[in-house]
Amino acid sequence: MSSEIANETFKNKNVKKPLSGQKEITKIVAVSSDKVLPADAAQAAYASGYPVTLKETCYGLVMTGTEENVNAVIKIVQDLDKNHIFVKDRGFPAGDPRRCRATRNGGQRPGFYTLHEEISKMGTVGEALDNYEAGVEKTEAEWPTRLNSFKIEDYITAELGKNKKKPEMTHIVTDRIAAKKAEADKKKEPAKKTAKPDEKKTAAKKTAAKKTTKKETTAKKK
Repeated sequence: MSSEIANETFKNKNVKKPLSGQKEITKIVAVSSDKVLPADAAQAAYASGYPVTLKETCYGLVMTGTEENVNAVIKIVQDLDKNHIFVKDRGFPAGDPRRCRATRNGGQRPGFYTLHEEISKMGTVGEALDNYEAGVEKTEAEWPTRLNSFKIEDYITAELGKNKKKPEMTHIVTDRIAAKKAEADKKKEPAKKTAKPDEKKTAAKKTAAKKTTKKETTAKKK
């Protein structure tokens, strides 16, 4: 904004010139509207005449200025489509070297992916707000039930069985199902008792004693 425009702006009694040392804030204005583009939001902010620093982005605006002026511009922008223009606090002013890509050798700025994910959900939020204001009757969401893996495999087997060109695939899936069922049945079987080390030693001693007795009996007969 040029000094001439700024001076003209300050003549308007609704716009207050920021005082020296006055605390400034930064806000992100994210546009997720079918009727308003980020460029439209920027034009509305410029036309408002408030002395704020603006940075146009692909998703909307980054706005820095006194709290009173920033909030006034935000209201003007949100009035374009209030349910589809959202505002978020930002900890760094526009062009801050700690976040600006010009001083970080390019690449995505920190926090961009989080912001991108949030903005992608705003269309759903805006639609819900529109429905709420329109008085649309609420309905309970129906969540899909989780399918059993065996049912899915049975369905695949049945479908592959209809296709005579690929009988080998049917055998592969059938073998997999049989293997899984066998494994499941094996887990259900009671575990076999294993002899303890002491029991094994006792059994070995008894076997050795029997063999010795047989040898002695054979020797006596001779």
